[in-house]
Amino acid sequence: MSNILTEPRNYRLDDVELNWAKLSKPVNPFGTEQWEIQVATKDEKVAKDWKDNYLNVKEGTGDNKGTWSVQLKRKVKKADGSENGKVRVVGRDAKPIEATNLGNGSKGNVILYQYPYDAMGRKGVATSLTAVQVSNFIEYIPTSDFSPMDEDDNNPTEEAEFSPEEPPKKVAKKKNPTPKSLENVVKDWK
Repeated sequence: MSNILTEPRNYRLDDVELNWAKLSKPVNPFGTEQWEIQVATKDEKVAKDWKDNYLNVKEGTGDNKGTWSVQLKRKVKKADGSENGKVRVVGRDAKPIEATNLGNGSKGNVILYQYPYDAMGRKGVATSLTAVQVSNFIEYIPTSDFSPMDEDDNNPTEEAEFSPEEPPKKVAKKKNPTPKSLENVVKDWK
């Protein structure tokens, strides 16, 4: 689409990979409470269609080269301070489901609400996450957990190695070296 959107609309993304879902409880990454999810595709034509429909598409790097993704969000409060309503999450049967353990790699469809804006000299299209339909629910299961502690284990370790099969190993704390004086730091640069 080369023209700017002129009227509000719903826009649907079908058969997308769902990642980093925060749909059960809002998060507050930069001082604004919101629900979030990332959608991804390995189809370059789909990624182009997303770009043409005003989404901020990013291509992965390294091992993720050839995967395109978009971060979607819905603010808890509207600009006027009123409640915006929670993101609706449903299963294959279109009935509400709990998304607390919705894991990366799940599949589904997403509905977005888009509208044009013209504020403070800037024009564009705003996008708000409206609903998610999960067609293939992959449950998130943590790969590590805590193990019981002895009475003497009151001090946390700096680092620990975790494996799902064995309890965490205690690693000794490293002592901080004496900080260098500014004069010694300058000498090290030379």
